[in-house]
Amino acid sequence: MQLLDIKRMAHNILENQNIESSFIEYKKSANFKDKILKTACAFANNYMNNEIGLLFVGIEEVDDKETGEKAIPKRPIEGIKEAKLEGIENELKSLLANIHPKINYHIIMDQIDDEYYIVVAVESGSNGPFQTSERAEKDKDIRLKAGRYIRVGRDSRLPNPTEEFELLKKFANFSFSSNLNDTATIDDLSYEYMKEYLLQTGAKKDIREMSKLDMAKSMGLVSESEYGGYRAKNFAVLMFADTPNKFIPNAHVEIIREIDGTDKMESKKFDGPVWIQAKQVSKYFEDNIMASYTIREADKIEHKIVYNYPLTAFEELATNAILHKEYDTPEYVGIYIYKDRISFVNHNRPLPPVTIEALNRDRTFDRRQYLNKELKDMFFSLNLIESYGSGIRRAKDALLENGSPELKFYPDNEEDNYTNAVMGVNKEFLKEFNGSTTKETTKETTKEKNSIQEQIVLLMKDNPSITAEQIANEIKEITADGVRYHIRNLKAHGVIKREGSTKSGKWIVLK
Repeated sequence: MQLLDIKRMAHNILENQNIESSFIEYKKSANFKDKILKTACAFANNYMNNEIGLLFVGIEEVDDKETGEKAIPKRPIEGIKEAKLEGIENELKSLLANIHPKINYHIIMDQIDDEYYIVVAVESGSNGPFQTSERAEKDKDIRLKAGRYIRVGRDSRLPNPTEEFELLKKFANFSFSSNLNDTATIDDLSYEYMKEYLLQTGAKKDIREMSKLDMAKSMGLVSESEYGGYRAKNFAVLMFADTPNKFIPNAHVEIIREIDGTDKMESKKFDGPVWIQAKQVSKYFEDNIMASYTIREADKIEHKIVYNYPLTAFEELATNAILHKEYDTPEYVGIYIYKDRISFVNHNRPLPPVTIEALNRDRTFDRRQYLNKELKDMFFSLNLIESYGSGIRRAKDALLENGSPELKFYPDNEEDNYTNAVMGVNKEFLKEFNGSTTKETTKETTKEKNSIQEQIVLLMKDNPSITAEQIANEIKEITADGVRYHIRNLKAHGVIKREGSTKSGKWIVLK
């Protein structure tokens, strides 16, 4: 960033009294040498993938008793005497020399409330990880334990073993999905799956008719091995091998389902290409798990359809688990179905800046990082994900619309290395219904979602130019966004396709 932009950003932060965060820290004076040093080191390591870290000196942090906000800058600021600015700048430079390798930072002076303050702006670098020196630990004025510090939320601290491993991988620029597989060759990729992918993503005919080798090269699936021949990359194995498990252990999904009336569980394994896994898992849910009640209020014509679990939420969470799995770890994606909840378990945490806390608190993640960037792009091309970082929002919205419990993420500690998304059953499915209730309630024996999709297809046959809004007006019990969801599903399953532009195109019913 340009210095003027950094200065403007820092000034705005103070004007708006922004609270401390993963990239903002306030210090009343330069005497807090240990805290300044570890925070600068943490900003350089940039564990939360921020653009820049800003450490303010001469700004006291306080709590706002009225709003409950913690660690906001006190106004008017304490400030630094003008005569001391140069001396403090030199002290800071000497202090930051205790970080190795050398970090990239700027020291900026500015004024607010007619008082001076200093900003240490730390930019992330690629030559880390960065750590504080043993010399600083022995210095009686600093006494900071040597180590690689990270910033999580408002806390600058030493990482736990999992975080340190992730930090090392980050600076090593390690990407399992991009690397060549140890044993898989081009012969282990399915030519038919490759052609099907290109067909579903609208690739031109000349690309779809290439030889297998030329197609694999053009898609970036293989590289020539130093020992001769073409080896497949890991993401290519996950997307196009008949059984990825043969080459990447536990690259599959298992649905473990509680058997009604017993304490036993049954398991079903899905082990084809990961994009096929996502579709098969959703189909299994539709056919075997999803159910609905039609609830009619007394003396009312209108009725309400309530699902035990909304399909949109299940699909988003299952696809999210497959997409964000760390495939170099030997555990599968587990989907556990109980009477009152469904758990989606990955044996890795999300990449910062996304955290378990943020997953519970927020709805969108504009700066989401991806372990498997190639899978992310391919899932997007296949309409398995709608837009980057929005799957959790759609799952939460679907649960809210269905009257289901709020989506919960675990664990609630910093040590356990897994992510568990728990979707609770709609409370109506835990009730005992009988003729004396004020509601006439019937459990549907057919899947309501399928009947809606059938209606959409019929409307498209009658009017190939029909829009989502027009379909919603015809069906009544679904919104335009709900129609668009079903359209994506129908396209993914090869039932319909779109020809022409969004405005002037038409629907083609294939099945």
